[in-house]
Amino acid sequence: MPAASRASTLPAAPSRRKRTLPGGAMIDLSTLNPQQRAAVEQTEGPLLILAGAGSGKTRVVTYRIAHLLQRGVRPENILALSFTNKAAEEMRERVAGLVPPQHASKVQLSTFHALGLRMLHEDIHRLGYRRPFGILDESDRFRALKTALEDLRLSGTGANDARLLQLISRAKNADSTPAQLPEARYDPSMPRAQRVFLKYAEVLRNLNAVDFDDLLLLPLRLLRDHGDLREKYRQRYRYVMVDEYQDTNAIQLQLLEQLVAPPAFNLAVVGDDDQSIYAFRGAVSDNILHFDRLFPNTRVITLDQSYRSVQSILSAANAVIARNEKRREKRLWSDLGEGRPPRLFVLETQTDEADFIAQRVLAQRLQSGRPWSDFAVLYRVNPQAQVLEESLRAAQVPYRIVGGKSAFDRKEIRDAMAWLRLLVHPEDDLSLRRILHAPPRGIGAKTIATLDDRGRTFSPPRLLWSMIQEALHSDTPGLWNDRARKGAAGLVEALERSRATLRSAAPGAPLPALLESILEDVGLLGWIRSSEQNPLIAKRRIEGVRSFLDGAGRYREGGALLRLELFLTRVTLDGPGVEEDEDAGERVTLMTFHASKGLEFPVVYMVGMNEELLPHARSIDTREGIAEERRLCYVGMTRAKEQLVLTRARVRTLRNERVVLKPSRFLEDIPETLLKANDLSVKAERSAEERIRTNQEHFDRLKRLFQPAAQPPGSTPTTS
Repeated sequence: MPAASRASTLPAAPSRRKRTLPGGAMIDLSTLNPQQRAAVEQTEGPLLILAGAGSGKTRVVTYRIAHLLQRGVRPENILALSFTNKAAEEMRERVAGLVPPQHASKVQLSTFHALGLRMLHEDIHRLGYRRPFGILDESDRFRALKTALEDLRLSGTGANDARLLQLISRAKNADSTPAQLPEARYDPSMPRAQRVFLKYAEVLRNLNAVDFDDLLLLPLRLLRDHGDLREKYRQRYRYVMVDEYQDTNAIQLQLLEQLVAPPAFNLAVVGDDDQSIYAFRGAVSDNILHFDRLFPNTRVITLDQSYRSVQSILSAANAVIARNEKRREKRLWSDLGEGRPPRLFVLETQTDEADFIAQRVLAQRLQSGRPWSDFAVLYRVNPQAQVLEESLRAAQVPYRIVGGKSAFDRKEIRDAMAWLRLLVHPEDDLSLRRILHAPPRGIGAKTIATLDDRGRTFSPPRLLWSMIQEALHSDTPGLWNDRARKGAAGLVEALERSRATLRSAAPGAPLPALLESILEDVGLLGWIRSSEQNPLIAKRRIEGVRSFLDGAGRYREGGALLRLELFLTRVTLDGPGVEEDEDAGERVTLMTFHASKGLEFPVVYMVGMNEELLPHARSIDTREGIAEERRLCYVGMTRAKEQLVLTRARVRTLRNERVVLKPSRFLEDIPETLLKANDLSVKAERSAEERIRTNQEHFDRLKRLFQPAAQPPGSTPTTS
């Protein structure tokens, strides 16, 4: 339905289109379509904005903030929440382009976890914690879990630590215990998880530390258990907005219910139930489906005009998602033209599938001059990337894989983070235990165990840092040998010297250079150089640390110690692998469907359109699982702006046996009139060798023909 015919169902827009903000800034609401404008101008009461893929939801959120400011709302009273720091920064930049900087900087734009951290910085003492407190990263969580298992005498039993942490995390995000999770009925890990759940919490309390999940759980307890704090934050945040609302979990919903004051419920949420694909992280799709039941008198506005994809792609995506029963009805439409219809190619094997994609991308690059970054290849699970990589390398197509191993997983980066955290939080026990061996100082496991045993005799138990300092001033026989005592004394001196360096640093002193000099002084960088036999590898590891420290350069105001704390907080909240390097170069992008959410590309290839891949074998036994897999397929399809290509294989070889693969049931959802199919599987009259040779000769000719135009002098394609 065209936009003009839809506008009649909406309230008449005010005649004045341009509005003046304090300071002279202007916002022009005439640039919004009728649905977008209605969402911007609905400022009071609960509002659900159903925003289809590519419908301009971020534009609506930022214009709505500007409109609230225009109406006289104080910027400090506006809270806008998202799920990544990257999304929050994008909103912040857009708001700054609409309103004067002095107003934009006062609006609270953050992630849920950053909001929780801010609340804990103010009020965590009400829960019995001391300030400052530590924040555990992923490796610290495993070490805390190990301590809990040892205290329970469960270590060495072969328990799956990652699974235990997953169950603990899921329980926290559901504000429950592992025994109350649905998996409790059948998961054999549950009794062990239930036992370690309470001990793990005790370990964190003894460390005066919180983990990532506590950044949501503890603020909820503050609001729920302390009426004065609940009123304080309700008065502070009178207008609350949430982006990507379909990704909220149970505890985030409870946080919102505590934050939003009745009876006004000035809460506006933006999301798309058709893009709810994170159930494995605890997201609850019912949060958006039942929003109007939770908040009375909700107004629902649907944004269904897509500014991303051509109509042929949207029509195919609409056909797929329409088969889901539990959803809010919407059909995306576009005025960008019909465009090319999506195409399905059937290949003989998964190797043929990968070769076909590599050769087709290369041909499109050479024939049309498209940049490599126009192309994205999406798959269901990471192991599918291997065969794609092999084919792209063979075709000399440069690529990058999104969602690979994070730089923060490297040992040298984690060692550097541990040193820096101790400078900010002297009581960070887990970081201390890490740097005892980075570099080694002769303090062995037996000495540490003795100090730990002594610390437990106090109430509350004393941390290792306190016991080391006490032991250095005692003459207890047999506790230290000379090397261990010298190492412990050197460690204490290095930390005190480094903190003094930070405190005395000149205002505005470049933080990365300062931190590098500290890591050099404490011996970490020298240890990396001396412990690596290959000098090139040592240099690469040092450069990795320097690259990590460069991120501190964005913090220029305030003392060095405060800037370091802000930097470490940002690193912790980002989490490993959450945000990608935008300066990724000119390459084809490979990623999972999950990782593609929020992105868009002119040309998208969706590989593995087979049963047990999409939908995945783990999801085909339940109606809820199939529904989420269908949403995942829909997300992949709506990443494409101009061209969408689906591929599948007919067979695969499993233990030397050829297994026939079934086409994905989602292909059957798309009418033949909307999907052009081509069967390129091997034919009897042409052997695989002939087909490969013919294809290679064809693409060699294409490369010779187009290489002068496509390859400027001095440029050579590289692989990731």
